[in-house]
Amino acid sequence: MEKAQGQTDEQQTVESWLNSPEIQELRQSFAAFQKKQWAEDQAWWDSLSYEERAQSFRQIMKLMHKAEVQDRGTYRWALYDVFGLDYGDGLDHYMSLHNLISFALEAQGSGC
Repeated sequence: MEKAQGQTDEQQTVESWLNSPEIQELRQSFAAFQKKQWAEDQAWWDSLSYEERAQSFRQIMKLMHKAEVQDRGTYRWALYDVFGLDYGDGLDHYMSLHNLISFALEAQGSGC
């Protein structure tokens, strides 16, 4: 791979590694895993009765309110201590919500 102008040897090495066949395979494997997990989650959700969905929603909202509004904890606090989950479970979605909520609470506190 030819080094781009102004690129250091270290940047070249990192870029080569990020574009390596092994990393590409890892990305594809993770994408396949996510797709399977999302399909399983959707099938589970679709199998719930209305009351089970409502109960699930209420409980998740209570836990989110505790983690984000009452405790104002980190996303790790929410995931580990409030929800009692492991690091990877739903993290990508929760981090987006956590960051939005944190930003809104900070803006509200600063009078914006």
